[in-house]
Amino acid sequence: MKKALVIILFLLFVAGIYFNFMHTGSIFTDETAENDTDSTEVANDPQQETESDSTSEENSGEENNSEEEQTENTDALAFNESVIQEKYDERVANNEQLIVDILLPSYYSGDFADRLNEQVNSDSIQFNQIELTGNTTEMSELTVNDNSDVVIMDALQIADYNDEVLPERNLSNLTDAYMNLYNTDKTVILLGNPNAHEHENLAAELESDSEYFTGNDYFYIDNQEVMSDNPYDYDNNQLNPAIEDEMISNISGYLIQ
Repeated sequence: MKKALVIILFLLFVAGIYFNFMHTGSIFTDETAENDTDSTEVANDPQQETESDSTSEENSGEENNSEEEQTENTDALAFNESVIQEKYDERVANNEQLIVDILLPSYYSGDFADRLNEQVNSDSIQFNQIELTGNTTEMSELTVNDNSDVVIMDALQIADYNDEVLPERNLSNLTDAYMNLYNTDKTVILLGNPNAHEHENLAAELESDSEYFTGNDYFYIDNQEVMSDNPYDYDNNQLNPAIEDEMISNISGYLIQ
C-alpha cells in the first residue's frame, strides 16, 4: 500500500514538472515570435524608408544647389567701371547677357568680336560686331542694336588717315555720335587705334586724341603703343591680326578686372 502511494505521488510530481515546462516554453515561443514580428515591421516600415529617402534627396539637393551657386559665383565678371557693373548685375539677375556692340570699320577682321568673346570666355556677356562706315568728316547717325547695354565705337584715326582727311579730322562729329548713343542709355567707349601705318602724323593724332578724351572724361581705350611687324596689310586693306589680338587684350583688360 505504501509502495502504491509512493508511485502515485511520483507520477503526480512528474506530471507537474511536465505541465510547468510546457507552459513556460509556450510563453517563451510567443515572446520570441512577437520580437521577430516587431523587428520585421521595423525593417519593412515604408514610412521610415520614405523619410530616409527624403532626407537623402534633401541633402543631395542642398549639395547640388551649393555647387550651382559656387559655379555661378565663379563665372561672375567684375568690371572696372561701376556703370557697366550695374548693368551687368541687372542682366545676370534676370538670367540675361550683357550685350556689347562693337562698331568697327571694314579694315578690321570680320571675326574680331568672335575672338573677343573667346578672350573673355563667359556666357554672361555677348559682343556683336557692326560695321562702321566713313570717317569723322562725314559721320551720320550710327546704327546699333536696341538691346545693347554698351557700345564700343572705333575712334576712326586710321579711317581718317586712309581717306586722306586726317588734317580735317572732325572731333565734334565723333563726340556728337558718342553723346547721341549715351543719351539712349548706352554706355559708350571709344576705341583708339594703333599707329598701323607707322607714320608720324598718325602717331601725333593718336597722342593728341588720347590726351583730349581721357582729359574730358570720355571712356577711351588707348592703343597707340600697340605694334607688330607688318602691322597693316596694304594688299587687302586690313589690320594685321596680330595687332588686333593686342587690341582685343586691351579691350578685355579695360572692361574686366
